[in-house]
Amino acid sequence: MPDRVELIKAPALAPDAHIAGKPSDESLMQELANGSHHAFEELLTRYETPVITFCYAFLRNREAAEDIAQESFMRVFRNAKRYQPVAKFTTWLYKIAANLCINELKKGKLRATLSLDEPAGPDPDGSRIVERIATDSASPLSELERLEAQALIGKAIEHLPPDQRTTLVMVEYHQMQYQDIAEILEVSVSAIKMRVKRARETLRETLKMLQGG
Repeated sequence: MPDRVELIKAPALAPDAHIAGKPSDESLMQELANGSHHAFEELLTRYETPVITFCYAFLRNREAAEDIAQESFMRVFRNAKRYQPVAKFTTWLYKIAANLCINELKKGKLRATLSLDEPAGPDPDGSRIVERIATDSASPLSELERLEAQALIGKAIEHLPPDQRTTLVMVEYHQMQYQDIAEILEVSVSAIKMRVKRARETLRETLKMLQGG
């Protein structure tokens, strides 16, 4: 067992990337349970960056997010033989990370920062959330308008309540399903939908104020 997970800057994996000839997460966990360090490295490559960003949505502190992500993967390594694919691997992984983040927040040792700090996932630059939230018109945004809207949305997300901010990051930046988020955060699907609805409404109103509208 490694003493410390080597956190590498890996690109986020598309949801169905294993279809293109790559092993599934669950089969990699089976290999890991049988002692394959290569399987662990592959899981780390797939999910290290998204998990750090997920933790950052909770903690608002980059260093703490990296530490929690590292501990999450160490728990995956240590518990590989006990893993049962009842739920998707990603649901299990993010639930481990969420519980660690919540415990860290309860310690009261972290302070919020003022930057979204390199969001990562299927929508790493926030371009798709801009198209959905920044404008209600049918006309596409110009490149300059899109860049300005991205910066404003980053600021607006900072003003969201923690539960809305975390849920919105999971939905918009990581493109996660409501059911998976509900299982990870241990709330109902309807609660997740309501958080997202309120977060989007708040973002639109905040953007109007930031734009002087």
